[in-house]
Amino acid sequence: MTGTYEHSIDAKGRMFLPSKLREELGSSFHIAVGANRDSAGICKYLVMYPQAAWQKLQERVAELPSAQAAAMDVIFGNAAKCEPDSQWRILIPQDLRDYAGLTRDVVVVGNNDKAKIWDAETWNAKKKRELTPEQVADTMLLLGL
Repeated sequence: MTGTYEHSIDAKGRMFLPSKLREELGSSFHIAVGANRDSAGICKYLVMYPQAAWQKLQERVAELPSAQAAAMDVIFGNAAKCEPDSQWRILIPQDLRDYAGLTRDVVVVGNNDKAKIWDAETWNAKKKRELTPEQVADTMLLLGL
């Protein structure tokens, strides 16, 4: 999945799925918490996993020793299965919205085999920090490209 899509969450906690991602996400997918560490600290977001990517994650965790797999309790325990309505809206549970700091304006970002939902302000700050020629060059070098 690729691209950046600006959307909003309505008063009922619903968000339209970006039309360009609908086929890749499918009629049923999972939303889970996500975070990464960067120069600004910890960035929180939500991750939308199509069924195949979710299954791959489950299989990978199943192969871990139980002590390591237990670290995924908060991921799996707070995940939500989503099925878009006839207008391609999904309900993002309140606890997930609270976790990622999602209020009204959000940005959906394609990320390989999944998509991330960011608070718009958080995403724009990350983009400003990281979309520099130096950072892009470092990332390409890190990936061996």
